[in-house]
Amino acid sequence: MMQFCTLFDSYYIHKGLATYISLERVTEDFHLYVMAFDMDCYEKLQSLSFKHMTVELVDDFETPDLLEVKPTRNKAEYCWTCSSAICWHFLNKYNLPSITYIDSDLFFLSDPKIIFDEIGEKSIAVTEHNNIDSSMSGRFCVQFNYFKNDKGGRTALKWWRDSCVEWCFDRYEDGKFGDQRYVDQFPTRYKNLCIVENRGAGIGPWNMNRYQYTDHSLIFNGREDDFVFFHMHGIKCEFNGDRLVLRCVDCILNDDTERLFFEPYATLLLEVYNKYLGKDLKSYDIVRKSKRAIWFSRIKYRFRTNYIAKWIYKDLLGVKYNGNEQKQI
Repeated sequence: MMQFCTLFDSYYIHKGLATYISLERVTEDFHLYVMAFDMDCYEKLQSLSFKHMTVELVDDFETPDLLEVKPTRNKAEYCWTCSSAICWHFLNKYNLPSITYIDSDLFFLSDPKIIFDEIGEKSIAVTEHNNIDSSMSGRFCVQFNYFKNDKGGRTALKWWRDSCVEWCFDRYEDGKFGDQRYVDQFPTRYKNLCIVENRGAGIGPWNMNRYQYTDHSLIFNGREDDFVFFHMHGIKCEFNGDRLVLRCVDCILNDDTERLFFEPYATLLLEVYNKYLGKDLKSYDIVRKSKRAIWFSRIKYRFRTNYIAKWIYKDLLGVKYNGNEQKQI
């Protein structure tokens, strides 16, 4: 059985539910351990009693070293700090044979068993960004990180956990960035590592326009890989009356990517909102951003830690500078 874990709160629960449901529709051979980052999220997930889900509350998981650094990190940074920590927690508490961290905004398109077949007997597995510019975020993406419960897997996971507790911030500094650049050290630190070659595992806004597509696969440099999951990073959900509005904050859509990934995802989110979150939405709109707007968003992102920029956007203009979703429940 595939053992996954993730974390999210009541601001991100719509995407977390979409991840779970998309996974359930492509396989029955999995279990998802969720760390709910607030009480509203925890109570909602408990009430749904999903067959393949175990839910815990962050208050019951936080260790003294996490609580010590929590006041020094913003919301996103603390979630990044905890991504490796929840892996360590669930692996040990339930004595699992392995654990795979997945981001809570993944949209599964086929059975991820194909990735585990590629991993084989390796102790650790990571996926690449597969983008052109990885100078800040790094070669590997913290979206699907596998650790076997053996010496190699435990050693790597413990080092990653402790490193994130020591330093995990939303800035580039001395070769570090959030929880991601630590993973770039795995190939030199650990031998029993699988770097997943299947590019269908980790299609995302940063690489989707590099590929050609069929209805179920991508083609790159003559190699064809079936879709496994799309990483819906930076996709914002808003409402306009009884319509769901998906805004693609930092990517350029074309007809293929909209049809293959974003339309099915919007359909799934409609179901999530109506069935589980008390909405009565009739349809959706997908809003494409112009190239000019995307470049403006990227400039704004670069200055996200600048206090003057924060004041201009948050206080003067009333813009949600950090891009957080609205509370969903």
